[in-house]
Amino acid sequence: MKKICMILLLLSVGIKSVFAAPVITKADGALWVERATTAEAQDLFLQYGFEDYHQVRGKFPRIFFKHLPTDWLDVAENDAKHRTFIRILLPLILKINEEILAERKQIEDLKDTYFNNGKLNEKELALLEEKAEKYEVFTRLKGASRIKTLLRKTLENIDVLPPSIMIATAAIYTDWGKSRLAREANSLYLEELWYTTEGIVPADDPNGGYRYKAYDSLEDCIRARALRLNTHVNYDYLRASRLLSRKIKRPPYGEQLAAQMLSDSNYQNIAGLIDYTFSFYKLNRTDYFPELRNVE
Repeated sequence: MKKICMILLLLSVGIKSVFAAPVITKADGALWVERATTAEAQDLFLQYGFEDYHQVRGKFPRIFFKHLPTDWLDVAENDAKHRTFIRILLPLILKINEEILAERKQIEDLKDTYFNNGKLNEKELALLEEKAEKYEVFTRLKGASRIKTLLRKTLENIDVLPPSIMIATAAIYTDWGKSRLAREANSLYLEELWYTTEGIVPADDPNGGYRYKAYDSLEDCIRARALRLNTHVNYDYLRASRLLSRKIKRPPYGEQLAAQMLSDSNYQNIAGLIDYTFSFYKLNRTDYFPELRNVE
């Protein structure tokens, strides 16, 4: 009987250790982390030379976490944990920015084609209309005036977002990832869904008529947030400021856009909280033309 109990104990320990092991896939020059503890995440960053996110024109490894670490809530709050949070989000934000720039290049190519040839073919027009609809650009104009307007306004909406603003707001809205939404639903920005049975019921307002949107991954959440910032009327000023930065060949800085968060948050003094987070963690440096690099 003792032998049987010992065997069962060893088997249970073995099974637990198997399921506790980190799940990491390497493909196309990137590491895709399905599951890991906080310590394993920190070791991974150390292994790939990702200890410092303060580098101006820094190149950061393609390490993409699907979720926050499994033991995130159990880890004591300190600067090291917060800096781990930043390092988890930064590569994902840069990945989304790469996707946005690829879409922007499509529209820039269409613009060059139109002004060089005076027209767009059926396939090119369809692509322009598709991107205009995605980025919520609308006009009742027809013909050449319509094409020119769609090209101009779509380019204004399709552009990168400052990593600093994306990280700072995620940190504030989720209390550095401690919130139930962040841990259970990969939700970093408190996106509300009204009059639906989908999503997560808010714990403090179960009868409020709304839920919070849940995402399959952190990447999906960040992608949705970027699209909102690039389309919603609340962020017209953000896009106008970003356009000015592009004209003078300067990256858009999160600090200059912090006040715009006032229209999208019920947090008191959200601009001040963002400014403090920028300053304390030196997030403004992540806006200086950061790039991703492949992992070997």
